Amino acid sequence: MRSSGNIADEYGIEVIPLTATYTTNRGRRVMIMDGSEACSVEEYVRRHFNRLGYSATLLENGPIHVLFGTYMWPVLQDGDDRRSRIVGFADRQAYDAGIEGRLIWCRLPADFGQPEYATRRAKHINQHMAVLSSQQQRLPHLFDQWLGPSSDLRNYLWAHRPEHIQVARQLIDVVPPDALMEILRYLIEHYWGRRAGWPDLLIHRRKEFMLLEVKSARDNLGAAQKGWIRDNHERLHLPFRLVKIVPQSAIRSGSAAAT
Repeated sequence: MRSSGNIADEYGIEVIPLTATYTTNRGRRVMIMDGSEACSVEEYVRRHFNRLGYSATLLENGPIHVLFGTYMWPVLQDGDDRRSRIVGFADRQAYDAGIEGRLIWCRLPADFGQPEYATRRAKHINQHMAVLSSQQQRLPHLFDQWLGPSSDLRNYLWAHRPEHIQVARQLIDVVPPDALMEILRYLIEHYWGRRAGWPDLLIHRRKEFMLLEVKSARDNLGAAQKGWIRDNHERLHLPFRLVKIVPQSAIRSGSAAAT
């Protein structure tokens, strides 16, 4: 398995080293000190860039799913698709709340999320993308307009949480429209194979933005993250950096310590 450093060398990715004091683990989560307060490595990096004058927001996969479900529902839930059918699934919001929820019925193509779907529906996908591209100035308006109609699809995709919708709105404001269009195309070509591995953080300041993947001293990139890094290098070309948290010192608490 390649290390983060080898991946960075292979694709020419800048690695940003930050020093921090590691403290005890909480379950499987590494915690480090920001002043007198313990926080996650992602939160530590978010605060670091906030102090440098950037807006820094936790990203990961959820907001990307929101963008995909909201902008692509007209083609994905096209009733004229010969392979479209109605499927039922448990309400994700009820699951989040820890209660028994209703069964949601949603229109989906039988080959949803597979490369075969993108090939079979290429004409319709291209027509829809052309409409979106011609209305780039209206993308924020379309997002708000389509949140309601896309709600069942987004629920199916686990793209229903308010905090993820809020970050998706930030992405629309920050990421250039052409890059947003390429993200949507990339996902619809193989959604199940490309839905995971998105970076931890979005940072931006004025017209500048960047995606950051954050790793602690002992943490390695997963398979989905390596796949996204490869695809970003070859296809998406989004500004991206790796951030590695280098241990400055360790605080022992009982038998659990990170070094």
